[in-house]
Amino acid sequence: MPALPDIRGLKYPDEFVARHFFKRGLHQRTGRVVELGGGTGNNLSLYAAYGWSLTDVDYSQAALDDAAFNLDGKVELIRADLSQGLPDLGEAPIDVLLIPNLLCYLTDAQARAVLTAARKRLAPGAEVFVRTRLVDDYRCGKGVEQEPNGWRLDTPETGEAGLFNLFYTADGLVQRLVQELGLVEPTALKVSFDNIQNGVHVAPNSDLVVWGAAA
Repeated sequence: MPALPDIRGLKYPDEFVARHFFKRGLHQRTGRVVELGGGTGNNLSLYAAYGWSLTDVDYSQAALDDAAFNLDGKVELIRADLSQGLPDLGEAPIDVLLIPNLLCYLTDAQARAVLTAARKRLAPGAEVFVRTRLVDDYRCGKGVEQEPNGWRLDTPETGEAGLFNLFYTADGLVQRLVQELGLVEPTALKVSFDNIQNGVHVAPNSDLVVWGAAA
């Protein structure tokens, strides 16, 4: 992998992706990890260091090109618009599914389509990691509501003006993942933090992290 100053895009994995990785013992085995919305591969870099087989699915060709560079080409790259459904992921089952920065950008129907399709690709006992935004997030309610808790944002300070965002209740997200991905006894952790974006103090950012094994 490139030296840290040469890495393109985010330098480090999401801290909760790292917590999930070690707390669930994923450093002690290998398999296939698929990240939906994997971008430039910062989360997959942790798995790469431990010998996992990597698949990065993202809409942006530029991000995928950076992922190929950051991961020394040792990654399967799939360009796809996940709002249109899950693409062909090949025949190999998924041992770990990462969805750390996608669900908020999908409508309710789009999220259901992706999750139910992904469930069919999971290996027995596959690990799942999901992180997305809650209804008490700063952005919820700013813009035009297009479906319940789904807003076309008016937040130029976050760089998301004009983008759709769906916000979840904690119970609603967990229930969705149990029903649509088959999670058993999931762990749910709330993450609330302040941020500075384009010189504006943005608070609170409010996410729920959910992880667990699929049936």
